[in-house]
Amino acid sequence: MRVLVAAGGSGGHVYPALAVLEELRAWGALTAACWLGSPTGIEAKIVRRYPWIDFQPLSCRGLPRSQPWRWPATLLHSGRALGQARGVIEKFRPQVVLGMGGYPSFAPVLAAHLAGIPTAIHEQNARLGLVNKLLLPLASRVLLSFPHTHGAPPPGGKVRVTGNPLRRQFLSLRPRFPGRELLVVGGSQGSRLLVEATLRAAPTLARLPELRLRLVVGQAADPLAVRRRLAAAGLRDPAVERYTEHMAQALGQARLVISRAGGTAVAELAATGRPAILVPWSRAAGGHQRDNALALARTGGCVLIGERQLASVDLGTLVARLWADEVRLKRMGQAVLRVARPQAARLVAQELLSLARGVP
Repeated sequence: MRVLVAAGGSGGHVYPALAVLEELRAWGALTAACWLGSPTGIEAKIVRRYPWIDFQPLSCRGLPRSQPWRWPATLLHSGRALGQARGVIEKFRPQVVLGMGGYPSFAPVLAAHLAGIPTAIHEQNARLGLVNKLLLPLASRVLLSFPHTHGAPPPGGKVRVTGNPLRRQFLSLRPRFPGRELLVVGGSQGSRLLVEATLRAAPTLARLPELRLRLVVGQAADPLAVRRRLAAAGLRDPAVERYTEHMAQALGQARLVISRAGGTAVAELAATGRPAILVPWSRAAGGHQRDNALALARTGGCVLIGERQLASVDLGTLVARLWADEVRLKRMGQAVLRVARPQAARLVAQELLSLARGVP
């Protein structure tokens, strides 16, 4: 089967699509894979590491929601991207196109629809994104991560609940509990808010026995400068990195996680049964990160803190209280496992195969 993927903008859009392609490849069902995305986006850096995927650059940009005077130029740019997508589709001849939401998926899914090629769109979050809302009437399949997704029709017909696809290393993980690491991660781009909150909490964290801090800063801060400040606060050998390709391993070693609440981050926490403190990004479109976090909080699997609260909450004391309560941490880990959907990549792959075979 020849599959074209349209995804990018963040790791949360890219990695689920990779998980689906890897699943199809493991089955021997993937004849060829092509990927359309921004040449300057995170997708270009990640996908080009996979020689069996043909990455094709797409001139795409997001809609500046707060700057309506820029919308005409963006729409003009989208017209250019549509032409590029049609050219790639004519040359690659995919049997099915998978769009993962976000601005890089709009033009390719639209172009595929106009060419009569079956399409699937996938929503990683608990609230349907703007691009997926626009593509909803055109898509042959609408695949959801959460049973109750704001803005999406209820499951039935072409709407299916699959979960959010994860790479196999997350599914085969056997987390060590109780573990010694506190993992702080702010998504693929990083979070200055979480970095600064961790620095404020550092003196308290330094007093916790056997705690080792692992902080992924993304583009939010300089790793060396942050590490020096943490060491000056008394933390022993803190691990500070800009990015990690080994998130499954990091989660497996974590006793507790402090994180944003992107759809893929939440799915990874659920699959690995990691207790967490979630701080949703307040500027996420439609407030979708809060919706994602609530899906875990309702089970008791995480502590939910808003960005405004974070300035007044004593994060060090909160971590210390959880760190010492092994019973509660285990209970949180068991609760978060209840929302996991470990078969998501397989289910999405099956939907793509059905579309390619003409199954309605």
